[in-house]
Amino acid sequence: MTKQPNTALVLGGGGLTAYGWQVGVLAGLADAGVHLGDADVLAGTSAGSLLALDLAKGSTPSALYTEQINRDRPMIDVDFTLSMTVRYLWASLRSRDQDKTLEHLSRLALSVRDVPESAVLEAIGPHIPVPDWPEREVRLFAVDALTGTPAAFTAADGVDLPHAMAATCALPPLFPPITIGKARWMDGGVRSTTNADLLTDCARVVVLAPIPKAAGATPSAQSHIRTLTDHGTRATLLTPDRAARRAFGRNPLNAARIPGSAREGRRQGREYAETVREVWDGSDPHRNEHIPAR
Repeated sequence: MTKQPNTALVLGGGGLTAYGWQVGVLAGLADAGVHLGDADVLAGTSAGSLLALDLAKGSTPSALYTEQINRDRPMIDVDFTLSMTVRYLWASLRSRDQDKTLEHLSRLALSVRDVPESAVLEAIGPHIPVPDWPEREVRLFAVDALTGTPAAFTAADGVDLPHAMAATCALPPLFPPITIGKARWMDGGVRSTTNADLLTDCARVVVLAPIPKAAGATPSAQSHIRTLTDHGTRATLLTPDRAARRAFGRNPLNAARIPGSAREGRRQGREYAETVREVWDGSDPHRNEHIPAR
């Protein structure tokens, strides 16, 4: 019988500023002695997948924070144009039904034919911090563009890490879906910014959601917390407050905004360390909550 994982850290998507903010939150929590990077399961969507692998490699929040503040580490440079933004928003907003919204986004992904899948692997590959799946359990979320079915790729699936990473980062219409087996996989963020509802096998979960809810009928991170708690999981959700959102700016791919996003994340991590500790250490078995943005 498989043993239930005790703790899981869920890292959401949202671009360069999302990565920086989450690094800052983890650094702030670590300042207070709360070490989420020690989780039994590290789960990520899109940009959060990169951070999950960084932590699985053994990188500390403090070291990652220094990288972000000093911008010592080159991050992936992509140009999500205004035209792409309009097409994505149109697919996201044209229906109030979650399934229909996912169907529209899948069609958008499958319409990308002028970019080869090899280009996605070439763009993502240099930024993957480990050559192969780490020994620690990492789950990378993606969605089958042909069926709308979500998946959490792990080392046990037999999928090589570069393809799994390319799949979780294949955001339409910037990139086409990635072919793995008979399926074609796109960024897990088209379904949810966190996909935290897929962690019901874990006993205690902390979710970092730089974007608490994507545009349109996609489910919110808060709704996924309710799914977890309905299954008996103790869970806490952290989202950016007003100051952090100002630091993000309007373009999540603006590298100049990374240091400010990381600093605001560290402040928030310190502020809410005791609340997170109660869930992470199991000191309050009844604590399930969203640490609110202000």
